[in-house]
Amino acid sequence: MGFFSRLVKHEALFQGMSEKLGVDFGRFILRDADMVGDYRGAVLACAACREGEACAKWQANHDTARSAPSYCRNKRLLESLRGD
Repeated sequence: MGFFSRLVKHEALFQGMSEKLGVDFGRFILRDADMVGDYRGAVLACAACREGEACAKWQANHDTARSAPSYCRNKRLLESLRGD
């Protein structure tokens, strides 16, 4: 898979994980433009992850969640934003 294809796939996985945890990045970016960098970094971290298949399966089995799976490279970020 090419780099940009991987980014597209993992951006969707990251967005899905955000939604499962109730994190609306669009809302954060509207409040603080610096969050664009955090979002971009999170997508790149996700794209570097080798657990994409497990992540997709996890998301398919969870409508909502209080925490991300332990292998998620964005677990701390997402869980910190969840309470905001």
